[in-house]
Amino acid sequence: MELDIKKHYPKDWVVLQNRVVECFKSMTLDEKRLFIMATPLARTTNVSSGEPIFISTDEFASACGLEITGAYTALGVATKKLFDRSFGYVRADKKKVSIRWMYKTAYGDGGSELYFTDEVLLLLREFDALNPYTKYKKEVVLRLKKDYSLDLYHLAKKHQNMGGFQISLDDLFEQLGLPKSYKRIGNLKDRVINPSLDEITKNTDIDLTYENVKKGRSVVGFKFTVREKPKPKSQLIASEKDVKTVDLFCNMSDAQINKYSTILSKLPELSDLSNFPDYPTFAIWISGILRDPKCVREETAKRIFKVLHQKTDFKP
Repeated sequence: MELDIKKHYPKDWVVLQNRVVECFKSMTLDEKRLFIMATPLARTTNVSSGEPIFISTDEFASACGLEITGAYTALGVATKKLFDRSFGYVRADKKKVSIRWMYKTAYGDGGSELYFTDEVLLLLREFDALNPYTKYKKEVVLRLKKDYSLDLYHLAKKHQNMGGFQISLDDLFEQLGLPKSYKRIGNLKDRVINPSLDEITKNTDIDLTYENVKKGRSVVGFKFTVREKPKPKSQLIASEKDVKTVDLFCNMSDAQINKYSTILSKLPELSDLSNFPDYPTFAIWISGILRDPKCVREETAKRIFKVLHQKTDFKP
């Protein structure tokens, strides 16, 4: 059963496979904005590699909070630069592939035409438990103005279900395309990490904090912690009414856990929780939660048990 991505995540959502790495590497802020606006259209339409995704100058100005005169220049420069950008992903044979996001662009006063390759279009449209994905609202990331806020927000959302992530300095520089001038830790924190995290925490749906990872006295990486912000009271009330209709958490036998963890691992409603290479590994992770709901965030556990009750034949 495949997830109907168009229905679940329409064009106001950005959805990317987790195997896509170095997503925004070396992009300017305007390139990232253009990319964020274009990929949902590529995902939710039947456009082929020979057909353009069109972003008008008016749309770009409105979405990014720019004056129309400035948007003309910004969109033109971003279109030209985006043509040269590439990303990486890991194939089933463990080889890392580097590929351009698009093979052709065109720009005029009216806006930009972006042509994605067939391979990229497949990556933007294929999502299931074997192709887990990261998702976030387009309007949220377009609020971000700092050069690297969007990159770190993407990484945070990618690892949100695990509560955070750890990354070495080498991998951070590689994924974000950071210049060598940031190699000094103080400069990296002052110019990249702290301003980005402050903006993310202030303007998005998550709180993002970090701590140093050291080897001896040297900082060799960072450990980031991701926490979802409390929902507004009105949303909480609606959520409470929804979950009160069923006693979510319940004791299960080993046989039930083995059976239903396998079933749940293949349901599209939970596919975005998977960062695992196959269904059996994802099922093992789910079985641990069915056995002990407190081993993960309460929101994640509630979601899994809710699907167990509503989408399977399980009876307490």
